[in-house]
Amino acid sequence: MSSDELITHIKHLYHTYRHTSDIDRKGLFFSKTCLQICRPTPSYAATTRNEIVQYLKDAQKGRVPVESSSSVTDENPETLKDTIEKEATKTKGKDAYTIRPLKPSEFEFGKPEHTAPVGLTVGELEELARREEWIGMRVDLWQERGQDNSLLVKVQYWWRREKVPEDEQFEGESDGFGWRQCLHDIMYLGPKDGTEGEEGLEVRE
Repeated sequence: MSSDELITHIKHLYHTYRHTSDIDRKGLFFSKTCLQICRPTPSYAATTRNEIVQYLKDAQKGRVPVESSSSVTDENPETLKDTIEKEATKTKGKDAYTIRPLKPSEFEFGKPEHTAPVGLTVGELEELARREEWIGMRVDLWQERGQDNSLLVKVQYWWRREKVPEDEQFEGESDGFGWRQCLHDIMYLGPKDGTEGEEGLEVRE
């Protein structure tokens, strides 16, 4: 598989993941040892697929740790949290996202306080990514509902090719290996701030 074909394949995997409604089924797109680090809120970390699946179930109910953006609002974090939870109960608008390969300068994992909750140093995480030949993509996600405080999430997702149990394989993975999400590096988690879609990338649903 060429480099371009691999990027296309990973984009397809992500699109399929996005359109999988059952959250437990979504978990099959993650490695069992998928990690999560969160730069705005380091405690919002995970070291297993099951933990991340639970976070997704919480997020579906609006329970996410949001950060303030001074360019958008002067509300305090608790007020913002309440706003996000209320938004989750409303009729949802159209989900939108952009996705692109990471730039060479984006091959980094933040500061020690970001990686410590998953039991690794920044250097150890970088070495792991090189050794296992991870592929990184930048994804921005939001809802297109005009000017509101709905959630905007900016994530650097990382994939690796690994052995997959037979009952978790997707179509075309007959050799027993597949590309799975192995790290979610959350860069921003808060209200829409006007930067969504600003890179001129194709906006997908």
